[in-house]
Amino acid sequence: MRSALASPTLLALGLSLACASGGATDEGYNTFGNSTIATLDDSDEQDDEVETSDSADTTSTTTSGDESPDACGNQTIEFPEACDGGNLDGQTCLTLGFDGGQLGCFPDCSALDTSGCFSDSCGNGFVEAPEVCDGSDLDGQNCVSQGFDGGVLACTENCSSFDTSGCTLDTCGNGQIDGTELCDGANLGGASCVSVGFSGGTLGCSPNCDSYVLDACTSETCGDGQLDADEVCDGFNLAGESCATVGYGRGLLQCSDNCSGFDVSECNDGNCCTAKPTSGCQVPFVENCVCAIDDFCCATAWDETCVGIAVASCQAQC
Repeated sequence: MRSALASPTLLALGLSLACASGGATDEGYNTFGNSTIATLDDSDEQDDEVETSDSADTTSTTTSGDESPDACGNQTIEFPEACDGGNLDGQTCLTLGFDGGQLGCFPDCSALDTSGCFSDSCGNGFVEAPEVCDGSDLDGQNCVSQGFDGGVLACTENCSSFDTSGCTLDTCGNGQIDGTELCDGANLGGASCVSVGFSGGTLGCSPNCDSYVLDACTSETCGDGQLDADEVCDGFNLAGESCATVGYGRGLLQCSDNCSGFDVSECNDGNCCTAKPTSGCQVPFVENCVCAIDDFCCATAWDETCVGIAVASCQAQC
Protein backbone atom coordinates (compact mmCIF):
# COMPACT_ATOMS: atom_id res chain seq x y z
CA MET A 1 0.00 0.00 0.00
CA ARG A 2 1.34 3.39 -0.93
CA SER A 3 1.58 5.67 2.17
CA ALA A 4 3.61 8.61 0.87
CA LEU A 5 1.68 11.77 -0.06
CA ALA A 6 2.40 13.56 -3.32
CA SER A 7 4.22 16.86 -3.02
CA PRO A 8 2.19 20.06 -3.55
CA THR A 9 4.09 20.73 -6.79
CA LEU A 10 3.36 17.31 -8.25
CA LEU A 11 -0.25 17.49 -7.08
CA ALA A 12 -0.78 20.81 -8.77
CA LEU A 13 0.84 19.54 -11.95
CA GLY A 14 -1.42 16.46 -11.94
CA LEU A 15 -4.53 18.59 -11.51
CA SER A 16 -3.57 20.92 -14.31
CA LEU A 17 -2.94 18.00 -16.70
CA ALA A 18 -6.28 16.46 -15.75
CA CYS A 19 -8.10 19.69 -16.48
CA ALA A 20 -6.31 20.08 -19.77
CA SER A 21 -7.21 16.56 -20.92
CA GLY A 22 -10.84 16.78 -19.77
CA GLY A 23 -10.68 14.04 -17.11
CA ALA A 24 -8.50 11.19 -15.89
CA THR A 25 -8.94 7.72 -17.30
CA ASP A 26 -8.16 4.36 -15.75
CA GLU A 27 -8.05 1.13 -17.66
CA GLY A 28 -10.04 -1.72 -16.18
CA TYR A 29 -10.29 -5.31 -17.31
CA ASN A 30 -13.37 -7.29 -18.19
CA THR A 31 -12.97 -10.50 -16.20
CA PHE A 32 -15.39 -12.28 -18.54
CA GLY A 33 -13.23 -11.85 -21.64
CA ASN A 34 -9.94 -10.57 -23.02
CA SER A 35 -11.08 -7.12 -24.08
CA THR A 36 -10.01 -3.96 -22.27
CA ILE A 37 -12.76 -1.52 -21.24
CA ALA A 38 -12.08 2.18 -20.67
CA THR A 39 -13.52 3.55 -17.41
CA LEU A 40 -14.28 7.28 -17.27
CA ASP A 41 -15.51 9.54 -14.54
CA ASP A 42 -17.78 11.48 -16.89
CA SER A 43 -20.58 9.49 -18.56
CA ASP A 44 -20.70 11.78 -21.61
CA GLU A 45 -17.00 11.34 -22.20
CA GLN A 46 -17.40 7.59 -21.70
CA ASP A 47 -19.80 7.48 -24.63
CA ASP A 48 -17.29 9.34 -26.79
CA GLU A 49 -14.49 7.03 -25.72
CA VAL A 50 -16.47 3.88 -26.50
CA GLU A 51 -17.33 5.21 -29.96
CA THR A 52 -13.74 6.15 -30.84
CA SER A 53 -11.87 3.27 -29.21
CA ASP A 54 -10.88 0.13 -31.05
CA SER A 55 -12.22 -2.09 -28.28
CA ALA A 56 -15.15 -3.09 -30.48
CA ASP A 57 -12.71 -4.82 -32.81
CA THR A 58 -11.30 -6.74 -29.87
CA THR A 59 -14.60 -7.77 -28.34
CA SER A 60 -16.32 -8.72 -31.58
CA THR A 61 -14.61 -12.12 -31.60
CA THR A 62 -15.37 -12.89 -27.96
CA THR A 63 -18.69 -14.55 -27.26
CA SER A 64 -19.78 -15.60 -23.81
CA GLY A 65 -21.19 -19.05 -23.23
CA ASP A 66 -24.66 -17.62 -22.66
CA GLU A 67 -24.63 -15.88 -26.04
CA SER A 68 -23.32 -18.80 -28.12
CA PRO A 69 -25.98 -20.33 -30.40
CA ASP A 70 -26.52 -24.07 -30.52
CA ALA A 71 -24.00 -25.06 -33.17
CA CYS A 72 -24.66 -28.83 -33.22
CA GLY A 73 -24.79 -29.93 -36.83
CA ASN A 74 -22.16 -27.59 -38.29
CA GLN A 75 -19.50 -30.35 -38.36
CA THR A 76 -17.28 -28.36 -35.95
CA ILE A 77 -16.77 -29.56 -32.38
CA GLU A 78 -17.47 -26.72 -29.98
CA PHE A 79 -17.72 -26.93 -26.18
CA PRO A 80 -19.50 -28.83 -24.69
CA GLU A 81 -19.90 -31.08 -27.76
CA ALA A 82 -18.13 -34.46 -27.83
CA CYS A 83 -18.50 -34.74 -31.61
CA ASP A 84 -20.47 -33.12 -34.41
CA GLY A 85 -21.98 -35.11 -37.30
CA GLY A 86 -19.16 -36.80 -39.16
CA ASN A 87 -16.54 -35.01 -37.05
CA LEU A 88 -15.61 -37.60 -34.42
CA ASP A 89 -12.52 -35.80 -33.12
CA GLY A 90 -10.26 -38.47 -34.60
CA GLN A 91 -11.91 -41.29 -32.67
CA THR A 92 -12.89 -44.69 -34.10
CA CYS A 93 -14.32 -47.90 -32.70
CA LEU A 94 -10.74 -49.19 -32.41
CA THR A 95 -9.47 -46.20 -30.42
CA LEU A 96 -12.30 -46.73 -27.95
CA GLY A 97 -11.28 -50.33 -27.35
CA PHE A 98 -13.63 -52.19 -29.68
CA ASP A 99 -12.52 -54.66 -32.32
CA GLY A 100 -14.15 -52.84 -35.23
CA GLY A 101 -17.33 -51.29 -36.56
CA GLN A 102 -18.63 -47.83 -37.45
CA LEU A 103 -18.47 -45.09 -34.81
CA GLY A 104 -21.06 -42.33 -34.93
CA CYS A 105 -22.20 -39.21 -33.10
CA PHE A 106 -25.47 -38.74 -31.24
CA PRO A 107 -27.85 -36.26 -32.93
CA ASP A 108 -27.46 -33.74 -30.09
CA CYS A 109 -23.63 -33.95 -30.28
CA SER A 110 -23.46 -34.88 -26.59
CA ALA A 111 -21.52 -38.13 -26.99
CA LEU A 112 -20.04 -40.62 -29.41
CA ASP A 113 -22.46 -43.32 -30.56
CA THR A 114 -20.82 -46.74 -30.24
CA SER A 115 -23.91 -48.69 -31.32
CA GLY A 116 -22.16 -49.54 -34.59
CA CYS A 117 -19.00 -50.85 -32.90
CA PHE A 118 -18.48 -54.48 -31.98
CA SER A 119 -16.37 -56.63 -29.67
CA ASP A 120 -15.18 -60.14 -30.55
CA SER A 121 -16.09 -61.33 -27.06
CA CYS A 122 -19.67 -60.06 -27.34
CA GLY A 123 -22.14 -62.91 -26.97
CA ASN A 124 -20.42 -64.99 -24.31
CA GLY A 125 -22.74 -63.71 -21.61
CA PHE A 126 -20.06 -61.91 -19.59
CA VAL A 127 -19.28 -58.19 -19.59
CA GLU A 128 -15.69 -57.63 -20.70
CA ALA A 129 -14.09 -54.29 -21.53
CA PRO A 130 -15.09 -52.28 -23.49
CA GLU A 131 -18.54 -53.93 -23.38
CA VAL A 132 -21.30 -52.16 -21.50
CA CYS A 133 -23.35 -55.34 -21.23
CA ASP A 134 -23.45 -58.81 -22.76
CA GLY A 135 -26.71 -60.67 -23.34
CA SER A 136 -28.53 -60.99 -20.03
CA ASP A 137 -25.52 -59.66 -18.11
CA LEU A 138 -26.47 -56.00 -17.65
CA ASP A 139 -23.71 -55.30 -15.13
CA GLY A 140 -26.29 -54.64 -12.41
CA GLN A 141 -28.12 -51.98 -14.38
CA ASN A 142 -31.86 -51.63 -15.03
CA CYS A 143 -34.25 -49.09 -16.52
CA VAL A 144 -34.45 -47.10 -13.28
CA SER A 145 -30.66 -46.79 -13.00
CA GLN A 146 -30.67 -45.45 -16.56
CA GLY A 147 -33.04 -42.64 -15.63
CA PHE A 148 -36.37 -44.23 -16.54
CA ASP A 149 -39.34 -44.98 -14.30
CA GLY A 150 -39.65 -48.66 -15.18
CA GLY A 151 -39.68 -51.24 -17.94
CA VAL A 152 -37.27 -53.91 -19.11
CA LEU A 153 -33.67 -53.01 -19.93
CA ALA A 154 -31.83 -55.05 -22.55
CA CYS A 155 -28.41 -55.16 -24.17
CA THR A 156 -27.78 -54.26 -27.81
CA GLU A 157 -26.55 -57.08 -30.04
CA ASN A 158 -23.03 -55.65 -30.23
CA CYS A 159 -22.75 -55.18 -26.43
CA SER A 160 -21.74 -51.52 -26.81
CA SER A 161 -24.79 -49.98 -25.14
CA PHE A 162 -28.07 -50.65 -23.39
CA ASP A 163 -31.28 -51.05 -25.35
CA THR A 164 -33.73 -48.76 -23.57
CA SER A 165 -36.59 -49.25 -26.03
CA GLY A 166 -38.37 -51.38 -23.42
CA CYS A 167 -37.97 -48.76 -20.69
CA THR A 168 -40.74 -46.34 -19.83
CA LEU A 169 -41.09 -42.82 -18.50
CA ASP A 170 -44.25 -41.85 -16.66
CA THR A 171 -44.04 -38.37 -18.20
CA CYS A 172 -43.37 -39.48 -21.79
CA GLY A 173 -46.36 -38.53 -23.90
CA ASN A 174 -47.39 -35.39 -22.05
CA GLY A 175 -45.80 -33.12 -24.65
CA GLN A 176 -43.33 -31.70 -22.12
CA ILE A 177 -39.63 -32.54 -22.03
CA ASP A 178 -39.08 -33.81 -18.49
CA GLY A 179 -36.08 -35.32 -16.71
CA THR A 180 -33.99 -37.48 -19.01
CA GLU A 181 -36.28 -37.04 -22.01
CA LEU A 182 -34.64 -35.78 -25.19
CA CYS A 183 -38.00 -34.96 -26.75
CA ASP A 184 -41.69 -35.69 -26.18
CA GLY A 185 -44.10 -36.22 -29.06
CA ALA A 186 -44.10 -33.12 -31.24
CA ASN A 187 -42.00 -31.25 -28.69
CA LEU A 188 -38.46 -31.59 -30.02
CA GLY A 189 -36.94 -28.95 -27.77
CA GLY A 190 -36.18 -26.71 -30.74
CA ALA A 191 -34.30 -29.44 -32.63
CA SER A 192 -34.85 -30.13 -36.31
CA CYS A 193 -33.36 -32.24 -39.09
CA VAL A 194 -31.10 -29.29 -39.93
CA SER A 195 -29.85 -28.86 -36.35
CA VAL A 196 -28.81 -32.52 -36.21
CA GLY A 197 -26.86 -32.34 -39.46
CA PHE A 198 -29.30 -32.88 -42.34
CA SER A 199 -30.41 -30.54 -45.11
CA GLY A 200 -34.12 -30.80 -44.37
CA GLY A 201 -37.03 -33.10 -43.69
CA THR A 202 -39.12 -33.83 -40.62
CA LEU A 203 -37.54 -34.84 -37.33
CA GLY A 204 -39.46 -37.16 -35.03
CA CYS A 205 -39.30 -38.40 -31.44
CA SER A 206 -39.00 -42.04 -30.37
CA PRO A 207 -41.96 -43.62 -28.54
CA ASN A 208 -40.13 -43.59 -25.19
CA CYS A 209 -38.82 -40.03 -25.60
CA ASP A 210 -35.12 -40.95 -25.34
CA SER A 211 -33.99 -40.29 -28.92
CA TYR A 212 -34.83 -38.59 -32.21
CA VAL A 213 -36.27 -40.45 -35.21
CA LEU A 214 -34.23 -39.51 -38.29
CA ASP A 215 -36.03 -41.59 -40.92
CA ALA A 216 -37.79 -38.60 -42.49
CA CYS A 217 -34.73 -36.32 -42.53
CA THR A 218 -33.12 -35.65 -45.91
CA SER A 219 -29.72 -34.73 -47.27
CA GLU A 220 -29.41 -32.76 -50.53
CA THR A 221 -26.32 -34.70 -51.56
CA CYS A 222 -27.64 -38.17 -50.63
CA GLY A 223 -27.72 -40.35 -53.71
CA ASP A 224 -24.66 -39.02 -55.51
CA GLY A 225 -22.48 -41.89 -54.33
CA GLN A 226 -20.09 -39.53 -52.56
CA LEU A 227 -19.67 -39.40 -48.79
CA ASP A 228 -20.37 -35.91 -47.51
CA ALA A 229 -19.86 -34.58 -44.00
CA ASP A 230 -23.34 -35.45 -42.74
CA GLU A 231 -23.54 -38.88 -44.40
CA VAL A 232 -22.63 -42.29 -42.98
CA CYS A 233 -22.93 -43.90 -46.42
CA ASP A 234 -24.30 -43.06 -49.86
CA GLY A 235 -25.85 -45.66 -52.18
CA PHE A 236 -23.32 -48.41 -52.79
CA ASN A 237 -20.61 -46.36 -51.08
CA LEU A 238 -20.52 -47.95 -47.63
CA ALA A 239 -17.23 -46.37 -46.54
CA GLY A 240 -15.62 -49.82 -46.53
CA GLU A 241 -18.12 -51.24 -44.06
CA SER A 242 -19.94 -54.58 -44.25
CA CYS A 243 -22.34 -56.59 -42.11
CA ALA A 244 -19.34 -58.06 -40.28
CA THR A 245 -17.70 -54.72 -39.50
CA VAL A 246 -20.85 -53.22 -38.01
CA GLY A 247 -21.33 -56.07 -35.57
CA TYR A 248 -23.29 -58.67 -37.50
CA GLY A 249 -22.34 -62.02 -38.98
CA ARG A 250 -22.72 -62.18 -42.75
CA GLY A 251 -25.16 -60.84 -45.31
CA LEU A 252 -25.68 -57.75 -47.44
CA LEU A 253 -25.18 -54.37 -45.81
CA GLN A 254 -27.05 -51.49 -47.43
CA CYS A 255 -27.33 -47.73 -46.98
CA SER A 256 -30.51 -46.13 -45.66
CA ASP A 257 -32.53 -44.00 -48.06
CA ASN A 258 -31.42 -40.73 -46.43
CA CYS A 259 -27.77 -41.76 -46.00
CA SER A 260 -28.01 -41.34 -42.22
CA GLY A 261 -27.09 -44.92 -41.36
CA PHE A 262 -26.83 -48.50 -42.50
CA ASP A 263 -29.71 -50.80 -43.36
CA VAL A 264 -28.90 -54.11 -41.69
CA SER A 265 -32.14 -55.88 -42.59
CA GLU A 266 -30.26 -58.25 -44.91
CA CYS A 267 -27.47 -58.92 -42.41
CA ASN A 268 -27.23 -62.02 -40.25
CA ASP A 269 -28.13 -60.74 -36.77
CA GLY A 270 -25.08 -62.54 -35.39
CA ASN A 271 -27.01 -64.24 -32.61
CA CYS A 272 -25.47 -67.68 -32.06
CA CYS A 273 -28.60 -68.75 -30.21
CA THR A 274 -31.08 -68.13 -33.03
CA ALA A 275 -31.59 -70.17 -36.22
CA LYS A 276 -31.44 -68.15 -39.43
CA PRO A 277 -31.15 -68.70 -43.19
CA THR A 278 -27.72 -67.04 -43.30
CA SER A 279 -24.54 -68.71 -42.16
CA GLY A 280 -22.29 -68.11 -39.17
CA CYS A 281 -22.77 -66.18 -35.95
CA GLN A 282 -21.28 -63.10 -34.33
CA VAL A 283 -19.05 -64.65 -31.66
CA PRO A 284 -15.83 -65.86 -33.33
CA PHE A 285 -14.88 -68.56 -30.83
CA VAL A 286 -18.43 -70.02 -30.87
CA GLU A 287 -18.65 -69.85 -34.66
CA ASN A 288 -15.24 -71.50 -35.14
CA CYS A 289 -16.10 -74.25 -32.69
CA VAL A 290 -19.48 -75.02 -34.24
CA CYS A 291 -18.23 -74.94 -37.84
CA ALA A 292 -15.36 -77.28 -36.96
CA ILE A 293 -18.01 -79.78 -35.90
CA ASP A 294 -20.49 -79.08 -38.73
CA ASP A 295 -19.28 -76.90 -41.63
CA PHE A 296 -22.87 -76.58 -42.92
CA CYS A 297 -23.29 -73.88 -40.25
CA CYS A 298 -20.70 -71.62 -41.90
CA ALA A 299 -21.17 -72.70 -45.52
CA THR A 300 -24.94 -72.66 -45.84
CA ALA A 301 -27.12 -71.67 -42.89
CA TRP A 302 -27.09 -71.40 -39.11
CA ASP A 303 -30.02 -73.70 -38.39
CA GLU A 304 -31.40 -75.30 -35.21
CA THR A 305 -28.72 -78.00 -35.34
CA CYS A 306 -26.03 -75.32 -35.27
CA VAL A 307 -27.69 -73.62 -32.30
CA GLY A 308 -27.77 -76.96 -30.47
CA ILE A 309 -24.06 -77.54 -31.11
CA ALA A 310 -23.27 -73.99 -29.96
CA VAL A 311 -24.98 -74.55 -26.62
CA ALA A 312 -23.95 -78.14 -25.99
CA SER A 313 -20.35 -78.08 -27.18
CA CYS A 314 -19.15 -74.52 -27.70
CA GLN A 315 -20.01 -72.58 -24.54
CA ALA A 316 -22.68 -70.35 -26.13
CA GLN A 317 -24.69 -68.59 -23.40
CA CYS A 318 -28.29 -68.76 -24.62
